[in-house]
Amino acid sequence: MSELPLSCRLALWATSAYAGRVPLDRALVSAAADLDHVSGAERLRDWGELGERVVAVSLPRAGATVSVPRGNRDLVGAAADAGECCYSPALGVALVPTVAEFGPAGDVGWTAGLTAYDCDPVPTHRLEMLSVREAERTLRAEIASATEDLASLGAVWGSAREAADSALGSARWGLPPDLPARAVSVMTLAATVGRIADLGLEAADPSLVAADAARRLGALQRLQRVADEALETATTVAALAIAGYLPADRLP
Repeated sequence: MSELPLSCRLALWATSAYAGRVPLDRALVSAAADLDHVSGAERLRDWGELGERVVAVSLPRAGATVSVPRGNRDLVGAAADAGECCYSPALGVALVPTVAEFGPAGDVGWTAGLTAYDCDPVPTHRLEMLSVREAERTLRAEIASATEDLASLGAVWGSAREAADSALGSARWGLPPDLPARAVSVMTLAATVGRIADLGLEAADPSLVAADAARRLGALQRLQRVADEALETATTVAALAIAGYLPADRLP
């Protein structure tokens, strides 16, 4: 499985198709190249036929759902559970993926189902206020803060950094061509940092007493949240640039 969320890849590839850069059939296949089966992606075709030009993304977590389009409680809950959704700002429809394994041990495949939820439209000018530069600044500040906190605890990172570095990279993600370089740079940083935080959270540090373990947990969760916010911002801004809403060479 790719560590770049499916919603991010769908947003970038579908927007590229709407802009005439690639056929939509190829875009949908490319966005889900690491999956064996995807259902519900035909909604993205419908959006394009109805005049949508851009697909935006949200990467929420429980208690941090401000980027999810309003107007549907079921959508907010489903997106928070999945940790992601992509949506049509103009039409007011969102898709929440559910990714799951299938098949016997030793021959496991991956499938994704995209469930549609109605929601309020999101004015494009609100999305245009997103800033890749600000997202990067905030992320780098959080990296510095988390690094200092973890160092003061003597926390064990183990192989988290090496695992993240080996797993991540735009080549593996299969991103569409000609994305704005600054957006790709922030996406790469955010996804790498987010994966490091994920791995750190999966492997508790047995060397810490309870109070220090709680501080370590808090630092990693904050880092994870800020990384997700930077990734969703960079992805949506890249999609806006593809669609022609923002100048690709002068991203905010």
